[in-house]
Amino acid sequence: MMNPSNPPNSSDKIEAKSIFASRTFWGAILAGVASLVPLSVNSIKEGEITIDDVGQAVLILCGVGTAIVGRVDAQAQIYTPNGLPGPNKSDFEK
Repeated sequence: MMNPSNPPNSSDKIEAKSIFASRTFWGAILAGVASLVPLSVNSIKEGEITIDDVGQAVLILCGVGTAIVGRVDAQAQIYTPNGLPGPNKSDFEK
């Protein structure tokens, strides 16, 4: 975890971690599952899958995939607005 009073500089080596250790990854997976389950249950109850169901499932999976790809490609440090948990923009300014 980054210490806001000592932000990393360009010479610091970025530590790698497994994708399965990423809270962003698991958040995307859980959001996808939470979105797909009600859709699937309704389709099963009705006994048919409509084109609308397929369209919704595709959109959900695209969102999950985008979140995971964004996490894998992320390299820049992020900051949060003042008053929220996490480093502020001023923590990165020299």
